Amino acid sequence: MPAAHIRRDTLLIPMEPNQLSTANERWHVRRFEIGMISITRLVAAAAAVFALATLCPAQEPTNLGNGADFKGKNVEMKDKGEVAYLLSFTAGKEFEATTDGTKNTDVHLYVYDGTGKEVGKDDSPGPKCSVKITPAKDGAYKFVVKNAGGDNTVTFDVKVAK
Repeated sequence: MPAAHIRRDTLLIPMEPNQLSTANERWHVRRFEIGMISITRLVAAAAAVFALATLCPAQEPTNLGNGADFKGKNVEMKDKGEVAYLLSFTAGKEFEATTDGTKNTDVHLYVYDGTGKEVGKDDSPGPKCSVKITPAKDGAYKFVVKNAGGDNTVTFDVKVAK
């Protein structure tokens, strides 16, 4: 069958505009193109929202007060969950921050000083983490605990040297 006799409305991909003979055919092709552009924009917007949600840092840290008085905290963490805490410490007194989980997921512990600089981390595999820091000056430190590999109950604790 010659190409001129093929019904254009059965094609899945519209023909080039110069191959369309009527205004009605051109209108339908334009509507198809606009729909595809809208779908492309929607997919791009959804990808951007997902990327921002994935890459954004932890929520505002919860202030737990003075590190010397802190008695530990159990946290129910989802897979790929993250929590952040603030604790204040005295200069020159070493502290050790630890985590332990009831399940064998991958827990990571990050410690940041008052300026936001990372001053310690334990990103080894498994639920147990330990980071020792001796503060150079009085101030608050942020602790970020991340969990991956399944839901877990994680114990976060900090001990200050006497």
